Amino acid sequence: MIDHLRDGFGVDPVCRVLQLSASTYFARKQRPKSARRLRDEDLIPLVTAVWEDSGRTYGARRVARALVRAGHQVARCTVERLMRELGIEGVIRGQRRRTTIPEPAAPPLCFSRSCNGTAGLPARHDCVPLSKA
Repeated sequence: MIDHLRDGFGVDPVCRVLQLSASTYFARKQRPKSARRLRDEDLIPLVTAVWEDSGRTYGARRVARALVRAGHQVARCTVERLMRELGIEGVIRGQRRRTTIPEPAAPPLCFSRSCNGTAGLPARHDCVPLSKA
């Protein structure tokens, strides 16, 4: 993030806003990449290649097994983490996971015990007493 903003603002002002010392930023920039990061950089193209070859259907378990069959030493949890970082996932059998998606045009409802609809406030159509909900 700092690298992205340093051309426009400079390192010191960005670090000040983030409440980070500039020396910490520069020390981190000079530190060599960890062994895990280097291995991840080698595995990312392999994971994406297996996932693409499967028609984007393989999940982490199948991708990991395909990599092991191809002769790469890789753990399933590593593949899970890399796929999560890359934002890729396999096909989910059955119904997809569905989260609640609110209607953008609908006003928010007030479900509180103190809300009786007439609490000295102007009439609100979006306030529903908890007992009536």
